[in-house]
Amino acid sequence: MPKTPDRRPSYDELAALVVRQMATIEAQRETIAQLEATVERLTARVAELERRQGRNSGNSSLPPSSDTFVRPDKKPTAKSGRKRGRQPGAPGSGLAMVDTPDEVEDHVPAACGGCGKELSATDSVGYSRRQVRDIPLATVTVTEHRAHRCRCGGCGRLTSADMPETVAGAPSSYGPNLRALAAYLLVFQHVPVERCAQLIADVTGARVSPGWVSSILAEAATLVADGIKVIRALLTLAHVLHVDETTTRIPLCQTAVRHRRMSHFDVKQGETGPPRQ
Repeated sequence: MPKTPDRRPSYDELAALVVRQMATIEAQRETIAQLEATVERLTARVAELERRQGRNSGNSSLPPSSDTFVRPDKKPTAKSGRKRGRQPGAPGSGLAMVDTPDEVEDHVPAACGGCGKELSATDSVGYSRRQVRDIPLATVTVTEHRAHRCRCGGCGRLTSADMPETVAGAPSSYGPNLRALAAYLLVFQHVPVERCAQLIADVTGARVSPGWVSSILAEAATLVADGIKVIRALLTLAHVLHVDETTTRIPLCQTAVRHRRMSHFDVKQGETGPPRQ
């Protein structure tokens, strides 16, 4: 049976095929452009995530609290070639003996080591010295203040003395030294209130309550209120003001706190005003 010769496509069929292929190529170009944009965006995102992942308190301004459980890699430090310890020619910092001690205790042997004769300080022909630095045992001393009432021998009027300003109005109270110690431990050393009360009791024997320790902050704030006003005014008038920024963790977010003055601060994603107690 004779083969049927292949029919050659017509011009119109070829033109339609070219149009379809051009449409397919154009669609592929758009897809490729979209994929390239996606790849570029994802590449930048991966680089940013890797940069953030590598940040820690050692190579950025992040606080140590933001570090993960992975210990940051320490860069090897160049060796200087010097030995460890105090370098030759450096001034020493040992305890030096003083010429006039506060107290002197003499230790005299009770008897001769040869014949056993009794010895006294008058038999001394020399001595060796040792000096010990220590603090006295801190204990609470109770001082009673008595404001006397005196009757005048001339007119017979009674006149009462005033109590010192450092004495509180209560019949029994703690003095200014204990109040200063509590304020120092709370404000400067950041000791919690309950532990501060326990520390004062252990060191001095004064059984102060956590409530009394907590009240010291308000009392101290009242005493320095005028000074804080002057400092705030000076900061406001300053041409250059140092601004520190750190982070604090709040549930479900991380907030940056910028400390601008002693009692005011601005918070991103939050309010502006005096700090809350």
